[in-house]
Amino acid sequence: MDAVVARRPESTGGKQVTGRESTQFKPGQSGNPGGRPKGSRNKLSEEFFRDLCDVWETFGKPALMTMAWTDPVAYVRVVASLMPRELETTITPVTERMSDAQLEAIIARGIEDGLDPAATD
Repeated sequence: MDAVVARRPESTGGKQVTGRESTQFKPGQSGNPGGRPKGSRNKLSEEFFRDLCDVWETFGKPALMTMAWTDPVAYVRVVASLMPRELETTITPVTERMSDAQLEAIIARGIEDGLDPAATD
């Protein structure tokens, strides 16, 4: 049997082409050195919200009521999309605003009603 010898391809002697050489811009070179004009990104959203406000002033609550009755799933989806993903509160808990005397009075009332202050549940 003849032995199979793996052969490496012949070297072309030239530089390997990776595709980057054929691009228009070299690394670190921008096709738009001046950058995006200020405010251009917000222009569409500003116009959209202006139009949305006009429609809201015309149809507003009746449109929401119609949507809630005719397509409640879509209505809930819209409401959920407007809710923040994480709710942040700045309200101080009631117990932090109460004096020690007020807290002691609440604990005393709880004990009088049969609550065990040492209970964990």
